[in-house]
Amino acid sequence: MTRSKKPVFTFEKVQNTKGLATSLLALLLLVLPAMTLLGGCGNQVTVKRDDSDLVSKDVTKGGREAIYPDDKPSEPDGKVVYEKLSCAECHGADGKGVSGKAAIDLASAQYMRKQKPIDQYMFLAFGKDGLKHPSTLDSVSSQKTWNLVFYLRSLACPLMGATDYEQVTPVYGANCAVCHGPKGYGDGPLNKYNVLEPNPANFQNYQRFYDRTDDTLYDHIANGIKWEGMPNFLGKQDKAKGVKFDQAYIWKLVAYVRAFHSTNKQIAEANIGSPAAGSPSEKPKEGQTADRAKSEEARPEGETK
Repeated sequence: MTRSKKPVFTFEKVQNTKGLATSLLALLLLVLPAMTLLGGCGNQVTVKRDDSDLVSKDVTKGGREAIYPDDKPSEPDGKVVYEKLSCAECHGADGKGVSGKAAIDLASAQYMRKQKPIDQYMFLAFGKDGLKHPSTLDSVSSQKTWNLVFYLRSLACPLMGATDYEQVTPVYGANCAVCHGPKGYGDGPLNKYNVLEPNPANFQNYQRFYDRTDDTLYDHIANGIKWEGMPNFLGKQDKAKGVKFDQAYIWKLVAYVRAFHSTNKQIAEANIGSPAAGSPSEKPKEGQTADRAKSEEARPEGETK
């Protein structure tokens, strides 16, 4: 009987077989993605609805949480929102309220000074359970809602005008900026390198000061905060500036602090191109204009300064 010989595979043949398999696998990896792309391009994708349906307000509006402004809320812009949303239909043009439609007098300083800006924002933005009131975020942005908040506050507690702002600024500079800084960042000379503990309040911190009522700010300025090193001012004097810190002036300081958190047209215009603190004013002194006119008349014709 003759036995058949088994085929003998050499090392070279095994190598060639593996090489062929590798080449085929590589070819498939190149071809399959291309076929998939070609097949995908051949099927047209259509959107049956309007493309605005693909965008949801909830994505940018967030949940029931405050979105703080990127810049100071504007009282004049808030008035525009007040008119756009027809708030006067219930609250009246002056905020005193329309009989049978609004029970709150927004023009009452006693009421408004007890309200936190953050609470007002949350109410306007999301409403409140048990109360029927439209949500502003259904119609305007969070920034415009903040504008509306400070416009409503101005109906009862008008924001500081340019004249008062100019007069209070040097008083703030002499008594408050040493800790709180000229721009209110809490970086005054006494807190250089953050040596004070705790650090003086940063008036530019919206989250902190939108959570304070005006009554709270008045109390802190008038009576101080002993455990934080904040001195009391009520009843004291700044003889150099000729100022007595009575109740009326403390309320001016409250309005000045609020000016770090919001702005109005008067202050905005006063800050544009205004001379730096300590620099000579461009305004002529009282009587100077008349004297200048007389000198102009007395000057020979053709003579220049």
